[in-house]
Amino acid sequence: MEFLKTKGKNIITESGTPVWLRGTCVGGWMNMENFINGFPGTEISLREHMRKRLGEENGSYFFQEMIHNFLAEEDLAFIASTGATVVRLALNYRHFESDDAPFVYKEEGFRLLRETVDLCEKHGLYVIFDMHAVQGWQNTHWHSDNDRGISLFWSDACYQRRYYALMQEIASRFKDCPAVAGYELLNEPSSSCRSGDYPFNMYENFTSDYQTFNRVIHTAVDRIREIDKRHIIFIEGDSYGHNFSGLEAPFDDNLVYSSHDYIVSSFGPGAYPGQYEMLHNDRVEAGCYWDYEQQIRHIKETEGWQFSETWQVPLWVGEFGSQYCTGADDIPYRLASMDDQLRAFNELGLHWTTWTYKDCGTMGWVTLDPESEYMKTVSEVQRMKGLLGAENFTAWRSACPGKEVTGQFTRYVMSLLSESPNYTFGTFQKCMNYALLTSFCAGVLQPEYAKAFQDCSAGDIARIMRSFALLNCQVNEPYLELLRKRLAG
Repeated sequence: MEFLKTKGKNIITESGTPVWLRGTCVGGWMNMENFINGFPGTEISLREHMRKRLGEENGSYFFQEMIHNFLAEEDLAFIASTGATVVRLALNYRHFESDDAPFVYKEEGFRLLRETVDLCEKHGLYVIFDMHAVQGWQNTHWHSDNDRGISLFWSDACYQRRYYALMQEIASRFKDCPAVAGYELLNEPSSSCRSGDYPFNMYENFTSDYQTFNRVIHTAVDRIREIDKRHIIFIEGDSYGHNFSGLEAPFDDNLVYSSHDYIVSSFGPGAYPGQYEMLHNDRVEAGCYWDYEQQIRHIKETEGWQFSETWQVPLWVGEFGSQYCTGADDIPYRLASMDDQLRAFNELGLHWTTWTYKDCGTMGWVTLDPESEYMKTVSEVQRMKGLLGAENFTAWRSACPGKEVTGQFTRYVMSLLSESPNYTFGTFQKCMNYALLTSFCAGVLQPEYAKAFQDCSAGDIARIMRSFALLNCQVNEPYLELLRKRLAG
C-alpha cells in the first residue's frame, strides 16, 4: 500500500493514482455505544457497574471478550470482499490513557490498534483513526462516552494539552505506516454546548464558537505535523459535522474535510420517495419530498459541500446510514433511500463511510442474531430501553411511553417560562429527552444490565460474547447488495 495525499479535490497515492476512500465505520469496538453493543447508557459507567457485579477480573474480561469478538480478521476480510477501500475506526482515549495517569500511555491499547492496522493492510484496507471520545468530551452526547452530558474539552487547557499529546503519541507510532490513511481530529465536535443541551443553545439556537474551534484544530494539526508530515489529517465541521461557514481556510496541503449526513428519509418510517416532516437529530431539517433529486439538492446545500467547492478540497462523508428496525414493510424504503444517497455521493465525487459495520439490529452491515445468547440475555433491558426511549439514536422518531411523559412535562415547563416563545416544542422536548431518558433513565438501567450477567463464570462470558463474532451474526444481504453496487463506482 502507498501513502495517500490530497491533490485539489482528489485523494491520490504518492505515485499519483486516484483513490476513493469508501467503506464503513467500526463503532462499538474501541469505543462502545448503547445501540451498537446492546447496553443502556455509556461505556465508562457501565464498566464500573460490571466490575461491582462480576468482580474485578470477570468485569474486565467481559469487555475484553466483547472487543475480541466484535472485530477480528474475519470481519476485515469480509469488509474488503465487498470492494470497500477503507475502515474508520472509532477510538476512545481511555484505551490509551487513564484520567488518573495523564500522559502515561497504555501499551495494551496501542498493541490492539497496531495488530488491527496490520490486518487491514493484509486485506488491502486503508484505516482512518477517528477520535470519537477525547479527554473532557468534545460534545455532550453518549457517543463520546460522556455520562455527564456536558462538554469540558473546549474550555479546559489541561484536557486540550492531553489531547494534543495523545495525537502526537499516535502519530509517532504510525507515522511510517502507509495503511493509515490519516487522522480524524475530532468526531462530531460541538463547541458551544459546554453546560449541556438546552433549547437556548441547541438545534436552531446553536451558534459555533469558531474562534475556539479554529484554535484547537489548528493547534492539533501543528502538533501532529511536528511528528508526521506525510499522513492526511481529516477535519470535521462543528455542530456534529454540519457547520463549516466559520472554519479557517485550509492551512495545510494535506487536509480532507468531513461532514456527517443523517437525513430524515434514512430513518423513516414512511414511503420513499415520499414526503417527510421535520427531523430533530443534530440539526433542524425542514420537511419536504425526498427522492434522488432532493438528495442531490440537499448535499449541495450543506456547508461541507460549499466549503469543499470554495476551497477545492476533498470532502468525505464520515457518517450516514439508514435504520432497518422500523418494521419489515418499511425496510425496502430505507434501502431505497440509502441507495439514492450512495448514488448521489458517487455522482458528486465524495468519499464516504457508512455508520456502522456491526450492531444489535439497527443499521449494521451485519447484526447480532436476535436468537443469540447475548441478545436473549439482554432482552428485558432492551425492552425497558424501548419503553423509556432511553436510546437517543433509535428513538428519534419512535413513540413510546417515556416520550409521552416528557411531552407532558415539556408543555408544563414551557408554560412557566417567559422565554418560551423563543423555543420550539420539538427542540425543548428533544433536550429534555436527552437529559431525562438517554442520560438518567439509561443510567438507572445499567444495574439491571449488570444483574443479567452477575452469575456468569469466565467460561459463560466467553461463550455469550461469541454472539458478536461474525460467524454467529446475520448479514443484511439486501443492504450488502446495494453497497457492493455503489462501492464498485
